[in-house]
Amino acid sequence: MRSTNRVKLLGVILVACLPVHAQAPDEHAQHHPAPADSGEPAPMQQAAPADGVAGAAGGTGMMGCSGQGCMGMSGQPSRQLYPALMALPDLPPEQRAEIERQAHARMNAGASRMTAAVTEMTDAIARQDFAVMQAATARMSAALGEFESGLAAHRALAEGQAPRNIALRWFKREMSLADPIAAAQPHGIFGLSSFHYFSMFLLAAFALLASWMYVARNRRVSALLASLRTGELQPGTVGGAGFSSAPATPSAAQTPAAKPSSGEPTRVPPSVTGNWAGKLRVARIFLETPTVKTFRLAPVEGSGPLPFMFEPGQFLTISVAVDGKLVKRSYSIASSPCCHGWCDITVKHESGGTVSGYLHTRVKDGDHLDASGPYGRFTFRGHEAPSVVFIAGGVGITPLMSSIRYLTDQSWNGRIDLIYACARLDAVIFREELDHLARRHPNLHVTIVLSSEPPGEWQGPRGFVTSDLLAGVPDIRSRRIHLCGPPVMMDAVKKALGDLGITGDAIKTELFLSTPPAQARPPAAIPEAAVTCSFARSSKSAPLVAGQTVLDFAGSIDVP
Repeated sequence: MRSTNRVKLLGVILVACLPVHAQAPDEHAQHHPAPADSGEPAPMQQAAPADGVAGAAGGTGMMGCSGQGCMGMSGQPSRQLYPALMALPDLPPEQRAEIERQAHARMNAGASRMTAAVTEMTDAIARQDFAVMQAATARMSAALGEFESGLAAHRALAEGQAPRNIALRWFKREMSLADPIAAAQPHGIFGLSSFHYFSMFLLAAFALLASWMYVARNRRVSALLASLRTGELQPGTVGGAGFSSAPATPSAAQTPAAKPSSGEPTRVPPSVTGNWAGKLRVARIFLETPTVKTFRLAPVEGSGPLPFMFEPGQFLTISVAVDGKLVKRSYSIASSPCCHGWCDITVKHESGGTVSGYLHTRVKDGDHLDASGPYGRFTFRGHEAPSVVFIAGGVGITPLMSSIRYLTDQSWNGRIDLIYACARLDAVIFREELDHLARRHPNLHVTIVLSSEPPGEWQGPRGFVTSDLLAGVPDIRSRRIHLCGPPVMMDAVKKALGDLGITGDAIKTELFLSTPPAQARPPAAIPEAAVTCSFARSSKSAPLVAGQTVLDFAGSIDVP
């Protein structure tokens, strides 16, 4: 290695000492006589092909070599084009053309290899294969050197640069020596070479690609978590499977999610419908009207998502112990499924109501309630129909309010009509919020009908929901209708809809019933002899005691 470097250094000194002008053709021919049998004077040797390595002008020249003999210690391609430039001023036109051809071929070859190396680098970055990245960087460096050699020759031919300067720069790169000429001249912005700028560009491109991959991965993970929480496929998730909008039959997409490729721990999705039972913490209590309270339920741990997912319009079953007896009642979820960390149940304190009285008078912030669910198919997410008409009576607004909140949260574009019947203005639940949502969302139209409000204090519709009132709803005969309220109200509205020719599957209903107090119940219709009651889906059976409701009986044998 040291002897080779000494030979190269000697070559630098010899070339640097050469005169600027080249030998005359006659003087040169004296040193290279023609073969005896040729009969012609010895001509200048022609430059080798672009991929060869023979020098032009003066045979092999001082630095000429052939074949693989000119490969450097680092495996770099030969630079024999530079020795030929030493005789540039005296080269005949055909040899200048040959050098130009070689220079052009070097530029093309270097550009092609740089393109291939950049492609390989891009693929390696996507795979995070650092060994391939390093090898591709070395190939890009070699290709850039090859391209620069051809470019320098082109410039020398075009600009008539001094061959001595070109040769010195070549030796500087070969020997890793400082360039005394370049050091005394401006060398790019901030003194950096083109190779530095090219390397900086590659590093910047790699940083941008890595940043993009990081952001894209986080978006995919966020979309997956949103799908698991809401039951709806979100943009950006991988694959086409999402949670079914019909909660009654869990789909394959509702099974635990596979471990993400990012290395994050596996997250098991919560229950979707009717598969969860446990405790919830009362985070807040809101007074909606003098007889209605909203109980905000959150995970017992105090943070994180709910342990279940629900559809807008579903309900929970709440269990409380009253006088040593476990009593269960079902209450609609009034909040939007978009609220992942909590859900609201809105409860009216019925006269003599066992569970509603317990909730209103004994439950406070921080208490824990036993709950199960969610249950029910009285749901609407917006994909079931292009528009919807909600008709509610009293506390029957709660499941419809869940859908309204969800649809407005999603900025759903379909028309929403709400017809809400109450006795008095102070009994209108969510009145301020409904006014606020109607102002913000032009597609939400709210009509409140009061039956017992004193004259002069209400300028809106009065009385009951009639066919004349319903006929004023645009295109009601062709729209989906959700109806919820007490039995008397629902029977009257169904009759009014029937008068308009609306019957059957276009009307979705949920009946709100209040269990009467024990002393107000009618005499038991079941004989004292035990009657076996069976549930086909759960395959459970047990004796039904006289006076026991089917709901209480089902709860006693753990049938939801």
